[in-house]
Amino acid sequence: MGKIIETRVVNFTGGITNDPRDNAEGVAQVVTNFDILTDTKRMMPYRDSEDGDGSASTSKKQNFAIALRTGTTYSLYALGVVSGTARAEVLYKDLTTGGSNDLDDNAWATPLNNQSSAGTTSFNLFVYYKKTGYIYGARAGSHIWRFSPSGAAWVDDHQALSYTNIAQGLVHSKDDILYVPYDNKIAKNDNGSWNNTALTLPSHLYVTSICEYGNYLAIACAPLSGIGNSVVYLWDRDATLTTLSESIDWGEGVIKVLEELDGFLIGLSQAGGNSTRTKNRIIFRYYAGAGAVKIRELLSTTSPNLLIAKQKVDHRIFFMMSATLNGSLREGVWSIGRENSRFVIAHERTPNNDTALGNGILQNFFFVGDYLFIAYVNNSSANALSKTNDSSSFTATSIYESVIFNGGDSSLAKDLVGVTITTEPLPAAGSVVVKYKKDAETSYTTILTHSTDDAISKSAINIESTGAALPKSYKEISFRIESTGGAVITGLSFKEEITGKRAYD
Repeated sequence: MGKIIETRVVNFTGGITNDPRDNAEGVAQVVTNFDILTDTKRMMPYRDSEDGDGSASTSKKQNFAIALRTGTTYSLYALGVVSGTARAEVLYKDLTTGGSNDLDDNAWATPLNNQSSAGTTSFNLFVYYKKTGYIYGARAGSHIWRFSPSGAAWVDDHQALSYTNIAQGLVHSKDDILYVPYDNKIAKNDNGSWNNTALTLPSHLYVTSICEYGNYLAIACAPLSGIGNSVVYLWDRDATLTTLSESIDWGEGVIKVLEELDGFLIGLSQAGGNSTRTKNRIIFRYYAGAGAVKIRELLSTTSPNLLIAKQKVDHRIFFMMSATLNGSLREGVWSIGRENSRFVIAHERTPNNDTALGNGILQNFFFVGDYLFIAYVNNSSANALSKTNDSSSFTATSIYESVIFNGGDSSLAKDLVGVTITTEPLPAAGSVVVKYKKDAETSYTTILTHSTDDAISKSAINIESTGAALPKSYKEISFRIESTGGAVITGLSFKEEITGKRAYD
């Protein structure tokens, strides 16, 4: 009998790695629809999604903001279009449940004076500025429009602003001033007083994302050509000075997302999607005072699509992306967070449960507490908006695909002796499927299904459906766990017997 090797996986907090044979603790090739950071010893599935807008195909809501509607009542506002046009329309939901037009239904309420009368709206800018009481957006490369949650008249030509590219604005907590990035400039609105050129940056760049970084405004800029390095600037917000506090070379790729996380400045860049690249990648970097440092790259076998959409919630930066990892397209909302001083990347949510977008398009997302709204175009070219189910429903498949295990040596043949999956006591609808893939195989084969109510583990020696033996004479193996019905994963273990040796041993 050959040597027996046992492998236990009980830590899932390492997130996604690009190296399929990475031996760092807790990493995986893919993690989808699982929460891996709230509890370090469990993978907890997220609730499935349901329809978030009964008029999504015509309203086409694609950006979101929380704003004060009346008195002390805040609401969720969404930017869409007037049906059949490209003109802006704003609707809202109450931040409650159990009533009408709130977080547990797909209806949206219509405020007074909620429609633009002219032009094509941009979906990149939709920001609330409490100091003035307005939500601001952009129109057709020429103006900033203004909407009043309290019902005052819509103003289409509120501020003339000629632009080609515009991005999401923010109100800086240090000075309570609204900053709006466009082209190579930053405009600011100080309690209703606009300065279109509060800051002008080099003309070969355009601003893609801004965020707070302490007292600074951090500004991500990408090259207009799409070729070369991106740059991040730190600005002290003093419009009377022409110098900047810091200029940081952010390396190759078009930076799309910039946000602060636990004192680090995190930037996400896309390198790929054009004819100059033979390898498509998403590059994660951080800055902590001494240049941009690479955290990780994710290689995509198809052209990735990283959007500028972002939101920081519960010490995680959420962003939107589609990329092909481990042979399958992964699309939806992702995150980068921190666990035990290391950065962790996860594919948090799919836009429409297990239904792939196909030729569809990701558009935007927004968290309201535990409710996540995702705007997208489906495979039928129709606009859609999903939201987290208000019921405790887990029909979407949560997926974990392990790294490749080789027992310490990929040249030695092995037999799989047995596999065990452990879980929290399974709920009535809970089910876990465990699969494997060996050597050069491109698809997974089912080993076991764990679905007995209240059970906490199941082991396999034979493949249940056929009675065939577990795989033999392989050299490398990986596993896939699929959870539905709210099954919480606590561990995966397996034993291998080394049956071969090198020719010269």
